[in-house]
Amino acid sequence: MNRIVLSVISFFTFINFANAQQGFTVHVLPSTITAAPAIHSGAFAEWNNKWIFIGGRIDGLHIMQANQAFPTYGRNDSVYVVDPVANTSVAAYVFQLPSYMAEALTSSNMQSYQNGQYLYMIGGYGKSDSLATHTTFPSLISIDLDCLVNAVQSSSSINSCFRQVVDTNLAVSGGELEKIDSTYYLVFGHRFEGSYAINQTILPFYQAYTNSIRKFSINDDGVNLSISNYTTITDTNNFHRRDYNLVPQYFPNREFGITAFGGVFQKNIDRPYLTPIDITSTNVTHQSAFNQNLEQYTTANLPVYDSLNNVMHTVFFGGMSLFTLDTTSMSLVQDTLVPFIKAITRVERDAAGNLTEYQMPEQMPGFLGSNSFFIADHSASYYDAGIVNLNNLSGNTRVGYIVGGIRSDAENIASLDPSGMSRPNATVYEVYVDKTIDNVQDLAVRNDINNLLVYPNPVSNTMYLDFTLLNSGKCDVSLYSLQGALVRKLYSENRDKGDVHLKMHTSGISKGVYFCMIKSEKSVKLVKVIINSGE
Repeated sequence: MNRIVLSVISFFTFINFANAQQGFTVHVLPSTITAAPAIHSGAFAEWNNKWIFIGGRIDGLHIMQANQAFPTYGRNDSVYVVDPVANTSVAAYVFQLPSYMAEALTSSNMQSYQNGQYLYMIGGYGKSDSLATHTTFPSLISIDLDCLVNAVQSSSSINSCFRQVVDTNLAVSGGELEKIDSTYYLVFGHRFEGSYAINQTILPFYQAYTNSIRKFSINDDGVNLSISNYTTITDTNNFHRRDYNLVPQYFPNREFGITAFGGVFQKNIDRPYLTPIDITSTNVTHQSAFNQNLEQYTTANLPVYDSLNNVMHTVFFGGMSLFTLDTTSMSLVQDTLVPFIKAITRVERDAAGNLTEYQMPEQMPGFLGSNSFFIADHSASYYDAGIVNLNNLSGNTRVGYIVGGIRSDAENIASLDPSGMSRPNATVYEVYVDKTIDNVQDLAVRNDINNLLVYPNPVSNTMYLDFTLLNSGKCDVSLYSLQGALVRKLYSENRDKGDVHLKMHTSGISKGVYFCMIKSEKSVKLVKVIINSGE
């Protein structure tokens, strides 16, 4: 992003980006733990103070070209057992198991949930040598963690630690698995069959989003494994997402549930979702009036609950984002390539249920966080649901670790050389919640221009803008050069709150790249557009 234009357009600073007076900030620091594997997009569990990693990838961002994405040399074929205190690691090769089970265990973007001694893994996408194709595995695997840790540490057979059942309802990748009360929730995701390619005309494949929340019971007595009470909740528009963050929450009525933040891709356009979905045992609520602008892809996250004020915080560490916040001009800048980011962001839900997004003052130490694991430090105060108890913390407390994930050399690398410019993150980072700072300088993203879509892009004479105004007032649309000079004011009127659909004419404007600025009385968004019409 050209920051010259953002400083030149100085009137952007009219936005009220308030300093939020919050009770904590976060720090991310390198750890002395070096034994953890450099992997991403896999499954994780803990048992007897050991970290267990299964599946995922040991290469970087997947290649976009046909027949090159998700190669077998980049899959994780081992089970790793890490002792973070002793800083040691041992591993076992999974292909000592039956081939179809082993292939499912080496997949990526599977769904997993630990219930006591058992880790449950569902689905996942990867290469099946036995089927001679890439597939989404239709299976549920139960992993006895006590058995597995003992077997790996003693170099014994791991075969008796795994059980598998096949069910086509479980052929899901890129979703998440959570549990509310005694019911499991397999939330969103998709089924992908065949080798991935960005252009389906070159290499045909099958892809179907589940568009659903799948609810069921897992019956497991240590010998017999099955699912029952299977039901679905379907929404073909709002549930059409994968590769998002599903985070435990306490809602304003203090009920436990989960919230789905972000995800890709919207049904009719290759853009991530910005609106969250709240899920409890009794309700599913689409928060259509709120946009999470600064993070929409799977990343390490930390739920933090302030029970005294009944405020729920969700912190996101790096990842990938459709928008970035330029802190010089205080504008939200769109990049439709959804680049890697360094920002640490926070979504706050207050006691009245209002959602506000913040960018926190510290950044990640590089373009990392995407598809990483957040591992709790259980010496800190946590609720049973895996949510930090903010009121029981004091000082600067280590609450967990960020392990693995994708580390990138730059924001946008997909069209360059993903395999050469990205890799699995090999550094373990410690995460601290710091309550010693009285006035935390978080930047509140006061956004009231939601669901923005500018199309077509490139533009030929006519450009359309769709968005939702959350507040009535003056609305301006203008084109600026990359150097910050006003080229043309396209629109300026008072608008009532609600959906807005505008048709803009760009004839007479020279061919080139411009910034389209959409400004309301409370926020500004910038979109880079290419005009092909010419004068």
